[in-house]
Amino acid sequence: MQVKDYFSEIQNLLRRSAFIENVDVKYEAKSKTVGLIYGNIGMVDGSTLQFLELIDRKDNEIIRPKYRFHFMDSGDKMIFRYDNAPHHPEVPTYPHHKHIRDEEKPKQSKEIGLRDVLSNIEGTIIR
Repeated sequence: MQVKDYFSEIQNLLRRSAFIENVDVKYEAKSKTVGLIYGNIGMVDGSTLQFLELIDRKDNEIIRPKYRFHFMDSGDKMIFRYDNAPHHPEVPTYPHHKHIRDEEKPKQSKEIGLRDVLSNIEGTIIR
């Protein structure tokens, strides 16, 4: 799978998602195997996902050397944020972690991509 194929999959996912209201997403192919996707996705309930996903194809697997997915409610208050910034070495899944609103300490997380985050969000959207 090349980066452009992954970009096409994401574009199709965004078009098919009934809970997404607007999309402002940029796609940058750095090479055939490395790419960057970033932007904002507005949901039908007024919540927003701001994200950045650097992808790299290793063999036939997509890895994410850098990512952040910041999901906010309609009042711009964080609901959750996944990222792999190396600033929480105390988390067993370091550098992968998840921040949750009103929780002081980050939670364990695996490497996560846009498809999984959107699936997570879909379960929280109420029309």
